[in-house]
Amino acid sequence: MTAEELIQETKESIEFNTKKVEILDKDIEKIKSEATKKIEKLQYDRNMIVGQIVKDQGGVEKLEKLINAENKIESK
Repeated sequence: MTAEELIQETKESIEFNTKKVEILDKDIEKIKSEATKKIEKLQYDRNMIVGQIVKDQGGVEKLEKLINAENKIESK
């Protein structure tokens, strides 16, 4: 193999591997984007559930106060 052939082969290898890296980078970015969207949806769903929990806790506290007030009235 001549020096020129070796240089050409090396250049082709560099070009091929560079294209492989570009493809992998695109795949990585696509996966990151999809993962970010899924995480955002899960966080939204979680926040909605936490909001409902807080709302329900407030309702329970109001009912407990009402029951306690009625029990105090009945005991007098």
